[in-house]
Amino acid sequence: MSTKDKVLKILEENRDNHMSGENIALQLGVSRTAVWKAVKNLKNDGHNISSVTNRGYKLDNSSDKLDKWAIINYLYSEIKEIDVRVYETIDSTNTEAKRLLNSENLSNFTILVSDEQTAGRGRRGKNFKSPKGTGVYFSIVFFPKEDFSYNSFDLVTIKAAVSIVKAIEKTTDKKPEIKWVNDIFLNHKKICGILTEADIDFESKKVHSIVTGIGINFTTEFTDELSPIAGSLYAEDLLRSELVAEVINEFYKALYYKTDEEILSEYKSHSLLLGRYVNFELNGTKYEAIAKDINEKGNLIVQTDDGKLMTLSSGEVSVRGQF
Repeated sequence: MSTKDKVLKILEENRDNHMSGENIALQLGVSRTAVWKAVKNLKNDGHNISSVTNRGYKLDNSSDKLDKWAIINYLYSEIKEIDVRVYETIDSTNTEAKRLLNSENLSNFTILVSDEQTAGRGRRGKNFKSPKGTGVYFSIVFFPKEDFSYNSFDLVTIKAAVSIVKAIEKTTDKKPEIKWVNDIFLNHKKICGILTEADIDFESKKVHSIVTGIGINFTTEFTDELSPIAGSLYAEDLLRSELVAEVINEFYKALYYKTDEEILSEYKSHSLLLGRYVNFELNGTKYEAIAKDINEKGNLIVQTDDGKLMTLSSGEVSVRGQF
């Protein structure tokens, strides 16, 4: 680890306090000049660091540059040792995760975070707009247990959706909703998308690895054709690194500590669709029905006006007259 990274780690771990150059130098076994140079380089990288005579250095509360140590600082103690990798820009964190899975022995629960994506991906091959400095784009790579069922794959996205709304509620006063199956809405606009992909042996139905990608619009402005349907979180006094960490915390709990029944209950309680008329298309035919329930596999159960029940395992669904 470079001196610059070591200094950043100390500043992130002491965000509420000024740290003297002398103190940092003693901790790291380097000169005060080396600390000064490291702070200067961190400022050049985009970190807002104040310097006060006789008090030392401190990360400003407004300093919101994504970095590994900021994220780790907010993680549960149980998972502070996970592998967190932060990129300035990348094509797609999910794409990078696949590359790494083919070239490295990644540890379970590896996190890839980027400040920008140049080729962000959504479901069904859609692009996900990922401009620099205004959102959080990250992927979580994990390896399911031996008894993980292929039929439970869709529940991973549902667990991610619940984790995101729980993290937002924990860190803000906002009340996001989930639009089945993978979109998070706030004030009738989409602020987040989820893309879950897996390496599956289709003969044995064994799932080797899963990559869950999450993109959250933090302060992204939309002035194009997306403006009527896409929005942002706009959360004051919340750092992007803190939000990423809280989502990771909640997702970890959802995967390893909560039952599927608990997750589905939380998912339904945040549903944007249940109890409302929805429009969808199935096998080329357009339908209108009431969203009645979400089953144990994460499928949406709808009922047409003639009483017919239908089970949707995938597809685009919209609330009648909206979105």
